[in-house]
Amino acid sequence: MKWISFRIGVVLWFCSVALPVHAQKLERAVLAFGSTGPNLTPFWVAREAGLYRQYGLDVDVVFFRGSTIAINALATKDAHFGAFGASSSVLAKLGGMDTVLIATATPGLLFYLVAKKEIKNANDLKGKKIAASRPGTDSDLAARVAVQKLGLVEKDVSILSMGTDTERLSAMTQGVADATVVTIGGYVAAQKLGFHSLIDLSQANVPYEAASMITTRTLIKENPDMVGKFVKGFVAAIQYAQTYREVTLKVLSKYMRTADPEILNASYDYYVGRIIPRTPYVSEKGLQAVIDFIRQRNPQTPNAKAQDFMDNRFIKELDESGFIKALYAK
Repeated sequence: MKWISFRIGVVLWFCSVALPVHAQKLERAVLAFGSTGPNLTPFWVAREAGLYRQYGLDVDVVFFRGSTIAINALATKDAHFGAFGASSSVLAKLGGMDTVLIATATPGLLFYLVAKKEIKNANDLKGKKIAASRPGTDSDLAARVAVQKLGLVEKDVSILSMGTDTERLSAMTQGVADATVVTIGGYVAAQKLGFHSLIDLSQANVPYEAASMITTRTLIKENPDMVGKFVKGFVAAIQYAQTYREVTLKVLSKYMRTADPEILNASYDYYVGRIIPRTPYVSEKGLQAVIDFIRQRNPQTPNAKAQDFMDNRFIKELDESGFIKALYAK
């Protein structure tokens, strides 16, 4: 009996040590996002593959129509984290919020400007309507940058605010818009509809911070442990997505709201295969480009430095501790 009691005690001890997440109550967190673009893949994979839970968080993901709306959830404390463009965070901070970028999912401005087939060049685009998401979002800024890269000025076109890639492409088919900016999945869909690309901004090498992990300095101060757990789940999801293609494609299908295998595979190959970095530091240069572009459009915007809008401490800790390296040694 003593031997049996001893063995039971060892098993109970082992379970308490080896399975701490299951033995403890998970801390609840909310992630707000405002896009169905595949550049948010690690955020979704971390949720669906149970990686946030693995590190002690029960994360709800909530969709808002546009990142400028989603970021309000951080202001009201209805969400702890946000997954959207750096421009939204910068604008929010300039407006008085204490938002801060703590990781990146998509360095660079990776959009295509697609147009109807009769619009063959920049000159044909003059006087036409370009659909983008809400003002201040990545797609909105991408539309304006694309116009500049084509040698036009913003007054040469009309930029309309309307929904997701899918909704904007629908607006083109209905004649409401003549062009729009889309991510890789939207580009594949656009080609199927007979539209073509006027410019691929990824080839223009525009320094930028697009899809980013955003929180508030208040949360970092009050609950740094939660922030650290969330970042761990996100970083682990990058490795998971690279390892488990089929599972990740199913996650993309759910959040992108499409079952088209061509769109899903193109999105996976582009973002998971090429773009999303293993060690997702926020780029100071890319973030400064966002700030400078905002100031260019709004000269009254005060001078600001990228360091005021970013905090790489959590990624740095995982990098220097060997956590990220260990993920890829499996």
